[in-house]
Amino acid sequence: MASLGNLLDLFTKYCTPEWQALARTHTTTLAFKAGETIFKEGQRCENMYMIDKGRVKVFTNYTADVEVILRLAQDGFALGHRGLRRERTYPVTAVALVPTTVNILPIGVFEDMLRANALFCYHFMLFLADEMGRSEQLRKNLLNMPVKSRVALALRINAEVFGFDRDDGTLLAHTITRREMSALANSTYESVIRTLGEFQHAGIIALEGKKVRILDMDGLCKLADCQL
Repeated sequence: MASLGNLLDLFTKYCTPEWQALARTHTTTLAFKAGETIFKEGQRCENMYMIDKGRVKVFTNYTADVEVILRLAQDGFALGHRGLRRERTYPVTAVALVPTTVNILPIGVFEDMLRANALFCYHFMLFLADEMGRSEQLRKNLLNMPVKSRVALALRINAEVFGFDRDDGTLLAHTITRREMSALANSTYESVIRTLGEFQHAGIIALEGKKVRILDMDGLCKLADCQL
């Protein structure tokens, strides 16, 4: 999964040096603890965010008790762009999964950059289109896939976004919780637990406490065979 949300690349490629310097001047960095909310659904959109270092989940609540994860994000990924709409409120919530630092740019400065840098505006528009298309494709996949394939897809997304341990090429660098996996797979917690046990029995993964080791990536991707 490519880092579609990496705004830094767009800044450096398509904004003039003067606007790059202005953006740096207005950028602040905040640290968030694991489990801390970066911004909340319904909150007024006042900033654009880009993850400096860390891991984040972006989700919505279909009901008070049902969380649906729309996106996982890591270093360099943009956050907050879904708030660039007429209502000027965030339609999703972003929460740090681990201690995370985030670069924050006031939305007014960001909009001025869009107006003043035509190429940046154009490529940001392409980024938004890709992001929305990917999100819609994921929802479509989850509607049409059986539970086993949905759980496999959640593991595949986990692996593609957060990668593997530097010293162990099969151990996920960060394994989302089982409940987060169910929220990403649009499944129940019980179904996720049962399916992970089946994957382990089949030799596709190994469960090591809360962590997951991918033993057969080809087999996992075959189960999660879909367009992303």
